[in-house]
Amino acid sequence: SSSALELGAPDNPVPRIFPLFKLSGLVWCLTLQHHNLDTVTMLNISSIIRVLVVIAALVPPTRAVAQRDDARWIEDCRENSGDRWRRRETYCEVREMRVRAPSDNISMDGLRNGGVSVSGWDRDSLVVRTRIQVTARTQSDARDIARQIRTTLRGSTVVVEGPRHDDDDEHWSASLIANVPRRTNLTVGTSNGPVTVENVKGDISLRTSNGPMTLRDLAGSVNARTTNGPLSISLSGNRWDGSGLEARTTNGPLTISVPDSYNAHLEAGTTNGPVSLGFPITVVGRITRDISTDLGSGGATIRATTTNGPLSIRRR
Repeated sequence: SSSALELGAPDNPVPRIFPLFKLSGLVWCLTLQHHNLDTVTMLNISSIIRVLVVIAALVPPTRAVAQRDDARWIEDCRENSGDRWRRRETYCEVREMRVRAPSDNISMDGLRNGGVSVSGWDRDSLVVRTRIQVTARTQSDARDIARQIRTTLRGSTVVVEGPRHDDDDEHWSASLIANVPRRTNLTVGTSNGPVTVENVKGDISLRTSNGPMTLRDLAGSVNARTTNGPLSISLSGNRWDGSGLEARTTNGPLTISVPDSYNAHLEAGTTNGPVSLGFPITVVGRITRDISTDLGSGGATIRATTTNGPLSIRRR
């Protein structure tokens, strides 16, 4: 199944509707013709409000949060649309796809411009929201381009396709926000955009060329790399659940957040950059920019490095 939420540029505002009720991330509108309150009794208004409150209570919390996030994104998209000379218009839209999750590896690879954010949840479904932003000479041109952008599931791969434009006045990007089963083998790759993955356990491979990467509460076998961008790793629990993690950034700061009483073998380092330690660790031999030590009683290897950037290891 799929759905869409869309708004145009500020020059084409949404018609004003009176009054406006916002409940649990949903926007409910009651239109009173010509604002003539004599045609609607206060009793009917109270009854309608009670019904809306009941309906809003039935909305799943996760979906309500997603709707609020999408509404904020669209608002930001509108405010930062076009250019300072108003030569271009921007069209913003959020689409949602809900399917049963593939039983094998889920892949979101090959994005040209746009980020990927993946969160694990305790359901057997795959939900992907695509945030589309198109810039063109006119609002009509931007909408036409948006109609050509498609997010589909081919086998176990989420694919975003759209037109190719060599015109500087026409540009589009698509970012994916996905919920996947918590135990999932996952592949994510994008050329220009951030990558965030949290609460997932499995064989996980993550790549971005230009953009920050955030790894939070992961488990299994994780291999992650960004070329230009900060790398942030947040560990959880008291040990790594799985074979280990290997992550690297070439140009960017590296931050590792470790809970109290965590058990793992930690290998971290920087080639060109300072090192900051937020808690005492035991190092055998000479202290350098490369750290190899057991945290607690040791365990699976957590290996993370940066070539050009500071290294910070701190308590979570």
